[in-house]
Amino acid sequence: MKSALPDRIDTRHCMLTKQYAVYTPPMDAMIAQVGDWIDQQKPGGYIYGASRLGKSRCIQWYLREALEDRFDAVLPLVVWNRRPEAHRSETGFWHQLLLASHFEFVVPHKPPKRAEAVHLCTQRFISIARNAMCNYVVLLIDEAQDVTFVEWKWLLGLQNALDYEGYLLSIFSVGSHQLNYRHEYLASSGNAHVAARFMAAHAQFHGLRSAAELAYVLTGYDTDSEWPPESGMSYLAYFAPRDFAAGRRLADSANILWQALEALAPPGLPRRNAEFPMQHIARATEAILFRLANGEDWDSATAYETWLGELAKTNFSDHMRIISTGA
Repeated sequence: MKSALPDRIDTRHCMLTKQYAVYTPPMDAMIAQVGDWIDQQKPGGYIYGASRLGKSRCIQWYLREALEDRFDAVLPLVVWNRRPEAHRSETGFWHQLLLASHFEFVVPHKPPKRAEAVHLCTQRFISIARNAMCNYVVLLIDEAQDVTFVEWKWLLGLQNALDYEGYLLSIFSVGSHQLNYRHEYLASSGNAHVAARFMAAHAQFHGLRSAAELAYVLTGYDTDSEWPPESGMSYLAYFAPRDFAAGRRLADSANILWQALEALAPPGLPRRNAEFPMQHIARATEAILFRLANGEDWDSATAYETWLGELAKTNFSDHMRIISTGA
């Protein structure tokens, strides 16, 4: 990418390394929902949505800080990214939880024995609660559609063990639409108690649903972003300083970008209920900024045809076809 950009562009820029996130209205809704569940001390709950909407980015970049601002306190939170085939045994399961909790004495390549691992995990969660000066701890599972039934049973045991010791554990899950089906499967297969404990509360993570939401997101690139750190320089100001100084803003393209999204959406997708994934919008927006950095005229770089072409390069239509059929 560096060869296609002027020398003034630092290859360490977060947009080039893809190590960044832009805050979106669906992220705000998810954080508010998790905050409400924490307020109510729900034993469990799950948030589901199609892939590439921004769920994991929300967890990685915003959730903890936003919730600590809301509660004005340290949040006793453990985030576990449940990778497929991350472990094949109960020992491996507890080892993964210990690693997720940043337990300083756990050895990454050497899981403890099962009995020791269960004890260590229970005590680790108690320690996290105590450090936050409360008797409450939250486990948030990302990619939770891959959690197996037996793992839910182990989590139920952990919750019960902590309850016996006087500590409350909430387990909130975030994953794909498969989570919604998992709830129904558990409830109908003789495991209603597990579904009731962890999945009675639920909410959907939506895609972007209007031009107004797109404008909110594009404003993130225009002004509500910063790189280099502590520079006060937004992404637009960095890549297109002259356009930024002239008062031009990507948010003004929200309506034509929405039209481009609708034009590339699969035939038959109800426009009134359309939801679009953040990842493809981000890739197209990056491409527009790179065009501007290379000196392309603003009107040309932000024209409808340009947005349409850059979106098409992201395989947006194929992705929408897959998620709209529930695959």
